[in-house]
Amino acid sequence: MSLKKSIFLTLSLSVVTTINAGTIEEGIFKSSLLNQEFKYLAYIPDSKPEKVLYMLHGAGGAETDWVVKGGIKETADALMPKGKLDNYLIVMPTIGAHSWYVDSDETKTEQAIVNELIPYIEDKYNITPERKNRAVAGLSMGGYGALNLALSHSKLFCAAGIISPAIYDPLPPETSAARKAPPFLKDGEFSEEAWTQTLYKARLDNYRQNNLVTPMFIASGDEDFLNIVNAAGQLYWELNTTQPKDVEYRVIDGDHDWLTFRQLSLPALDFINEKCKG
Repeated sequence: MSLKKSIFLTLSLSVVTTINAGTIEEGIFKSSLLNQEFKYLAYIPDSKPEKVLYMLHGAGGAETDWVVKGGIKETADALMPKGKLDNYLIVMPTIGAHSWYVDSDETKTEQAIVNELIPYIEDKYNITPERKNRAVAGLSMGGYGALNLALSHSKLFCAAGIISPAIYDPLPPETSAARKAPPFLKDGEFSEEAWTQTLYKARLDNYRQNNLVTPMFIASGDEDFLNIVNAAGQLYWELNTTQPKDVEYRVIDGDHDWLTFRQLSLPALDFINEKCKG
């Protein structure tokens, strides 16, 4: 992304932040399944939140990433006055910096999200626990996790934002953090079998048989150094056969970095907002 585009994006978001100013709240969530406490940040709009968006960070990240690096508060503050985002609570959890948001022999991270985190958040913030009120999004490893959640739990999510997803097919490159992530290790070494078993393609058949699609926004930078743009395009065509009216694919000028993630979060939130109305 050019410096000119970056400056324009920052200025365009900051112009309206004084009109609608949400707050950021810190919280701690305790998982019985994982026997551990995890931190989260929550963006709370200035009006009572009626819906919730779970936003997942990338590999090695933390609950602060979407706020500090991704400018999600400024983005939400900008979109709400324009009618492009309803009163969403935006929850950004840390559930293992290298968990990839999946279940493995050692940990049940996906189960912890679905069966513990979501009910806890929606009870705490008084969000009516209905599909139309709940969405998920993420970047890189978080895009991998958001996609898997949207496919395997379509009854839970009204839409998903899949930003620069680390959905390497058939295998992650040697430089990918996935090759050292605990869910994909066996006897201390990267396991191709473990990766293949959790990759989204292993979930597609069941997803298609459910006859309930999760609308998805898929996006990447065209100069992504991990070549994720091709993987994202392949994902789009996989889903286009199943849900042509409920999948969107966007490619912009950008790399695998926060300038790109931040820019893509705007259309992702706009897409989610439109698909979850009603």
